Amino acid sequence: MSQESLVRGVRYPVSLPSERASQRRSLDERLFAHFPGLYRLFADAWMRLPLRSRLRRLFLRRFVRRACAAANRRDFDLLVLGVDPAVEHRPPENLLAPDWDAVAHGHDGYQRVWRKMMDAFDDFRAEPAEILDLGDKLLITAHYKGHGSGSGVPIDETLFQLCRLRGGLVVWQKDFSDRSEALEAAGLSE
Repeated sequence: MSQESLVRGVRYPVSLPSERASQRRSLDERLFAHFPGLYRLFADAWMRLPLRSRLRRLFLRRFVRRACAAANRRDFDLLVLGVDPAVEHRPPENLLAPDWDAVAHGHDGYQRVWRKMMDAFDDFRAEPAEILDLGDKLLITAHYKGHGSGSGVPIDETLFQLCRLRGGLVVWQKDFSDRSEALEAAGLSE
């Protein structure tokens, strides 16, 4: 799908930071962790930039890259920095384990989803691939890889995470296994 075929939005690739940079918090992340209000002010400001702004693209790339790096090193306190305290998260229905809730609420629920994934897969790893910036929504394509904790069975799933943003924070997230469903939920089609 080319950028021109989208009704609106800007699409661009994203990847993890270098292995070394992924292993610990960056200076700005340490600052924002100590002063989350500063992060919220900054995030709200970038949300006001035009969709095609280079600064907005740089910030979004960094936000997604660093969020995946935080998840990979199990830094859940940093992971929820860009998430609203009242977030509603819906994991993909076809990948829900029987003991999982269909909807997770708040930072605790969001962290619980991530902790369960990490417990289920010893070497669980999130790798971002693409961002589709739709203004107040993002559609993030990410690959999730790992091996089952007990079984050793490998997984390699591509998820499409539709996030609604308000004030630069994720207030709602629904994950899809199918790109067409994610695009339809975002109000787009291929």
